[in-house]
Amino acid sequence: MTDLEQLKQKMNAQGGYMAFNGIEVTRLEPGYCEVRAPMGPEKLNPHGFAHGGYLFTLCDTVAGMAAVTGGRSVVGRSADIHYLSPAGGDFLTARARIVREGRHMCLGSVELYDGHGKLAVTACVEMFFVGEAEV
Repeated sequence: MTDLEQLKQKMNAQGGYMAFNGIEVTRLEPGYCEVRAPMGPEKLNPHGFAHGGYLFTLCDTVAGMAAVTGGRSVVGRSADIHYLSPAGGDFLTARARIVREGRHMCLGSVELYDGHGKLAVTACVEMFFVGEAEV
């Protein structure tokens, strides 16, 4: 089993915020992560679409996991998010790629798709390195 496979298993097995939101890592490569997360009535806004806070959660989470593949732990520093269209369907998919990595920070580019495969959100998430990642 590779280190990335171990990391993926660890991410999917941990409790906490990811488990609470049903976030599952489906693909993990160096500098890249893809997650899948369920929709449900508790995740909807008053208009019946995914709540913006839930969408932001997925963008922040997937960017952080993509960054951790480089061997360092991160925390979010800032984010620029663009809600392009309402997100519906049974599951959401978010993909992040690290586009720039420095000594202290990195930048992740995120695309989030709704359950119908439609691009719903893009984001740039800046993260600060806080130590070495534990695999």
